[in-house]
Amino acid sequence: MSGKGSPRWLAVVAVFLASPSLAHAYVDPGTGAMLWQVAAASALGCLFYLKRIASWVRSVPGLRSERASGFVFATAFALVTSPLAMALFEAHPVPRFNDLFLIGIVLTAYFFTWEPALYLTTVSLAVSAWILPPSGSFVVQEFSDWYRLVSFGALSIFLICLITRMKIRWAPKKSDDVSEFGMSRATAAAD
Repeated sequence: MSGKGSPRWLAVVAVFLASPSLAHAYVDPGTGAMLWQVAAASALGCLFYLKRIASWVRSVPGLRSERASGFVFATAFALVTSPLAMALFEAHPVPRFNDLFLIGIVLTAYFFTWEPALYLTTVSLAVSAWILPPSGSFVVQEFSDWYRLVSFGALSIFLICLITRMKIRWAPKKSDDVSEFGMSRATAAAD
């Protein structure tokens, strides 16, 4: 048994040592990431329809201005997202629950103006303070919760400024048509 039996014993011992002990309440680490990816894909899929919704809101006779229709969009987004966030995360907020609001803030700044996006930022900060422990009050006690709120507010304001700046830069110029040589067509025709 010394020559032929020892590899079997080693294999049995190796399998015994390699097998895990009882795993109580095991959750696959990829499940959470997969759920977030499904949620992100759903949100991105909905973005294709938001342009239609934004143009429909603008077509309402009393809401022809970008600013007024932006406030309507931001209020509607807050009315849908706030109960959803409170129902999902009231007892235990996950680190990124503000992303629901951040999507709306970016969309509001992109489709409308910066004022409704800043309004939605204020609403989202109030809802976040309500959700964070102690839940059901606007009292924020922990340093980590204060950091979360301040960093979310700073990121939101940064994105609003960035999107507003990009919209200004990409807006078509309202000057005369300029040829490739830098002369306007009216000047070139006069020569």
